[in-house]
Amino acid sequence: MEALYRKYRPKNFDQIIDQLQAKLVLQNAIAKDNVSHAYIFTGPRGTGKTSIARVLAKALNCESRTDYEPCCKCDSCISIDKGIHPDVIELDAASNRGIDEIRRIRDAVGFRPMLGKYKVYIIDEFHMLTREAFNALLKTLEEPPSRVTFVLATTNLEKVPPTIISRCQVIEFKNFTEDDIVKNLLQVSSKEGLKLLEDAAEFIAKRANGGMRDALSYLEQVASYTLNGPITVEDVEKALGLVPHDVVEKYIDYLLNGKVSQIDGLIESIFVEGYDIYQLIQLAIERMEERISKSPSKELLTTAQQLIEISKELRFAENKKVICKILSMNLAIAHQRPSEQQPKPLKQPDQSAASVEPIQREEKVADKPQLEDSSKIEETLDWIKKEGDLSIYVALVQSRISQKGNTVEISFLPSQRFQYEYLREKVLDLEYSFKTKMKKDVVINVFIDDQREKRILQKLQENFPGKIRIEE
Repeated sequence: MEALYRKYRPKNFDQIIDQLQAKLVLQNAIAKDNVSHAYIFTGPRGTGKTSIARVLAKALNCESRTDYEPCCKCDSCISIDKGIHPDVIELDAASNRGIDEIRRIRDAVGFRPMLGKYKVYIIDEFHMLTREAFNALLKTLEEPPSRVTFVLATTNLEKVPPTIISRCQVIEFKNFTEDDIVKNLLQVSSKEGLKLLEDAAEFIAKRANGGMRDALSYLEQVASYTLNGPITVEDVEKALGLVPHDVVEKYIDYLLNGKVSQIDGLIESIFVEGYDIYQLIQLAIERMEERISKSPSKELLTTAQQLIEISKELRFAENKKVICKILSMNLAIAHQRPSEQQPKPLKQPDQSAASVEPIQREEKVADKPQLEDSSKIEETLDWIKKEGDLSIYVALVQSRISQKGNTVEISFLPSQRFQYEYLREKVLDLEYSFKTKMKKDVVINVFIDDQREKRILQKLQENFPGKIRIEE
């Protein structure tokens, strides 16, 4: 079965969606017989660069062309559509990037076209050519034989040497609008006998991020999943393995309403069910953008910005679940109302407070850092919070920090092992931050303090005799 993006690839200029600049430049050049010897098609993936290059090749070699439009019926047009025309050579520079491939083109470019009027070389992702290959191509682009046209397609123009760019006409391709993608998806689904609902088409268009090829690939995947019946948003989510939209909405509501424990459970369930944690944050950012568009507010904008920071932290993190939990719960705490925050300790705590209040008192008295220069430590923590790694800061504030000479000791309780493991991986970053702000050479020591936990438990026993039992 032929892929949908290949099956519905535009055959002529009339079928090309949008890309007005490319269409006008090429149509006028063909009509006036003033086609350039080399074009650079640059733009995001899936925006039609290779498809338009083929339409150009067809128009140049068509036996029954009308103005600039190929007939799509002659032998030349049909053979180009099938990819077997001897004068239209396509090369993928991602896998053929060496000087040998370019030398073969340079040696063959001097021969006259075999069947058509023009020889057309289409080199895809040509920014991946080696420096030697670029140099070998340079002379050919500067003084090409007549009736030869190069179409160089790239998604990364910045990597192309300026000497190459200066010898070509550069045509910019842009992302398709969501409306254009939705319209095309509905047309294709109708031709394929699929019942694609409009809201599902809009959902696919958002996922495609401006790329028509991606949108058609998603549609094909969803069609294989549903088989019968109308295609809904839920079908799209299941077929593409996306976090369900109601779960994303719950996540956002928990954040905005300070539901810390619910955040913890939600992220845990997402992880257990096999969904991508990073994808959850990306979808949440998209939902926030929709909410901001409808009703902008400082709270929504701030939350969206903080979600973007979480996304940056998760992108290359190994333990995404733990980091997402820490940062999300910290964000939810910031949205708690005063009545939901930790209550102040009572003067005479009852038995229900025994498990909480003595620990808080012990943490405040026994674990207060004894620092040689506490102001520098505080400055460092503030700098990490504002300018550095937010996840490191969140882990640090749950630790006990002390300083002995040139050693900064960061200790955790045994129950805080995941914070300990995380900071162990960030020791070099921590040392850089502390050295920079304290303006002296320091060594970071991150460890588990078993004795501190014992001291806390012993204090509990002293305050509540007979009610606390320590098991070895």
